[in-house]
Amino acid sequence: MHRILLRFFLALLLVAATIVPAAAASASETLSASVDRIIDLLVDPAYKNPQTKPAMRAKLITTIDGIFDMKELSRRALGAQWNKFTPEQQGRFVTAFGNLLQHTYLDKIESYTDEKVQYLKEQELGPGKAEIATKVVGKGKEIPITYRLIDHSGWKVYDVIIEGVSLVQNYRTQFGQILANETPDVLIAKISAKMS
Repeated sequence: MHRILLRFFLALLLVAATIVPAAAASASETLSASVDRIIDLLVDPAYKNPQTKPAMRAKLITTIDGIFDMKELSRRALGAQWNKFTPEQQGRFVTAFGNLLQHTYLDKIESYTDEKVQYLKEQELGPGKAEIATKVVGKGKEIPITYRLIDHSGWKVYDVIIEGVSLVQNYRTQFGQILANETPDVLIAKISAKMS
């Protein structure tokens, strides 16, 4: 599990800022631009400066927030359970889950060294959906990472698959186990407690 989490950290690094500069940009172009923006932030000397790091970290968080369609990712992570949540619970879940992902992975993203990303293939999954196969190369390792994106007024990531393990499916299993015996409010509270 630790290996999967470490690889997810690398995956987050790759997708950090998918605000689309042009409506006609392909999913691959958007993903590539996102990677460039996040790496630019991480290699900026201001990121290492204790006085400017808080502001740079805030930029990094904003950039990462812009990459994911957290509502879509959350909906898919809950699967059929999503419809059992009230709209208010859905909103709180999206916020709590987003905070959990940020809390869990931000430090790992910041540990970026000089890994390189190779974009291998873009495949359409249907109208407004795409899958992009990539490979992260560095330190003698090659890690296959696939991104699933959806076009909701710009391409956003809704799942990351690392060596065949889906982030969405992994969380769906965990959340499903909790929801088998607990209410949506209990799940949201458990997620929030993990950040304490």
